Amino acid sequence: MASKWLAAFRETEDAPLPVSQPYADSAVSADSTPLPPQTRPNGTIGTNGTPEQKPEQPGRDAEYPMVGDDLHERAALVEYGANVPRRWAQGFAALCTMPAPTGFSSERWRRIVDAAGVFLNLWAAKAIACGWSDLDVFGCGVTAPDRRFDCMGLVLLLDRWEVSGVDEAGADLVTETGTPLRYRRRPLPVHTIPLWQLVK
Repeated sequence: MASKWLAAFRETEDAPLPVSQPYADSAVSADSTPLPPQTRPNGTIGTNGTPEQKPEQPGRDAEYPMVGDDLHERAALVEYGANVPRRWAQGFAALCTMPAPTGFSSERWRRIVDAAGVFLNLWAAKAIACGWSDLDVFGCGVTAPDRRFDCMGLVLLLDRWEVSGVDEAGADLVTETGTPLRYRRRPLPVHTIPLWQLVK
């Protein structure tokens, strides 16, 4: 199952905002910004009034703000779309743009990020209600994050597995072959950090 958030980010990466559409500061203010007034001829219909002044068009090389390039915009989409804490949304937005950390192939990293998006969309609300922390979900070891299972939060285990249930004690997982597994929440070592802190 693919993450709807990654799909949304990919769709907007190459889509510039239209010239006449103002750029919103946040998802909350996106619809509240009034459009600029249109310039009309100075005269009456059928007379030679002042010609309509057209807004200046940017040249071919003009840069448009890119929705997909703004981490805050991405975080807002996830925060309000999946109803997750801002720090989880910001962390996921950072994961989507950061390169694969040491020890992870780019293919494995992409699967983990995609699985994190699916988790946020389907299970984050339940995990939050059950008291899950940032590290329970996104935890990893500072050194050897790909091999330190004692520091791994749930997301790093979702490389090829799917979540089938979440409760206070952990999560039920299903492997590619359909084998059920259990992820148990536990106290993580002191040196555990969220995944998005791997790149400084």
